Amino acid sequence: MAYILPILLLVSQMTVLIVAQYSDPSSGPYCGKKNICCKGREDRCAHEVIYEGGDTMCYCDQFCYRPHGRGDCCEDYHTVCVLNGTTTPVPTTEPPTPTTPTVTETTRAPAFLNATCSTSCYNDQDDRCSNHRCLIQDEIIKQVNNDRSLKWRASNYSQFSNKKLKDGLVYKLGTFKLNPALFRMGAERYDNDEPYLPQFDARLRWPHLISPVVDQGWCGSDWAVSLATIVSDRYGIQSNGAEKVRLSPQTLLSCNVQRQQGCKGGHLDIAWRFAQVFGLVDEECFPYQADQNSCPFRLEDDLLSDGCKPVVPERRERYKIGPPIRLDRERDVMYDIFNSGPIQAYMEVYQDFFHYKTGIYRHSKYGNQIMKGYHTVRLVGWGEEDNQKYWIAANSWGTEWGENGYFRIARGVNECKIESFFISVLCYVTES
Repeated sequence: MAYILPILLLVSQMTVLIVAQYSDPSSGPYCGKKNICCKGREDRCAHEVIYEGGDTMCYCDQFCYRPHGRGDCCEDYHTVCVLNGTTTPVPTTEPPTPTTPTVTETTRAPAFLNATCSTSCYNDQDDRCSNHRCLIQDEIIKQVNNDRSLKWRASNYSQFSNKKLKDGLVYKLGTFKLNPALFRMGAERYDNDEPYLPQFDARLRWPHLISPVVDQGWCGSDWAVSLATIVSDRYGIQSNGAEKVRLSPQTLLSCNVQRQQGCKGGHLDIAWRFAQVFGLVDEECFPYQADQNSCPFRLEDDLLSDGCKPVVPERRERYKIGPPIRLDRERDVMYDIFNSGPIQAYMEVYQDFFHYKTGIYRHSKYGNQIMKGYHTVRLVGWGEEDNQKYWIAANSWGTEWGENGYFRIARGVNECKIESFFISVLCYVTES
């Protein structure tokens, strides 16, 4: 508890950040930002398009134009590049359909939905309807499993059957891209030089206090699930089992609605602030439903007013937390998990991650390399296998996915930016 004092400045920083704007602009300008328009095909003539739940790319070259659909041009391509005469679109008369795709058609699929596409998903990675690409693809499974340089293996999952990649990046993830200001939060430094165990798993140290894996369903609620399970674990650990509780992600999904979007995603900092000010209720009192139902509680009330039965009779207020604590060094992350329990990690997710079955994950060259989303998971430990260091993390896609709901990911190399933003927290346990 003593190390709360050095982070008082951090608390004030977080308060300022809470009221800041959280999303990057998505309305451009793109081609007009630097007045860049390219002739022919030029993949570098591209701009990132930010949207809640992920991002993609749009282009300002002639190749982006499609006579019978929007293609993958940026929104201001026609105004900036065509009307201004900087470039001209390709002819509207299409050439004869080739028997095999040309190189230019196979190396860049359009980033936006073509209006002529059906509602089905497509397994063909070269299909013009790239926004209808299937989330799970047999070709990716085959490529990953045949690649001996990879330390992980892929599999098919029925829960992703007939689902589109663009939808999976929203409804199986949910965390909005972090505002750059959050990366400027001061990080906690622990004064500890003791060597760490080569292997550690919170599930083994606290076997009865670590929450089971949750299935978030087809709802972009990872931001709520990861927070609720981490706080649940830490209440049990910090109270030495006296307040062993399973807290409800639904509290956040239904009641933390200001500037959040429920099953379409949420901001981490707003969620942590809500848990700090208003607290959570337990799963038995408000079960997780994978839907943004109305909040049955008044925010200013306590557990008794909510009709929730506390774990210990002395507790009246909801389960609240202290201010979030950022960690950015591997040794500090290990120290925190070893002493206080699981923490929250933020990462990028590409298409191949959905196929993960077992092993130490590293993002591969297979599947779509442009579309990505952002995900928060519960970090429970670490290890090493065949000289490859890894983190152990609980996902929120049920126990049939991955290694009984968990996955291992390369450690020490910031794989998929998982080491860019860790959050720890202290819980206000009841003094009985």
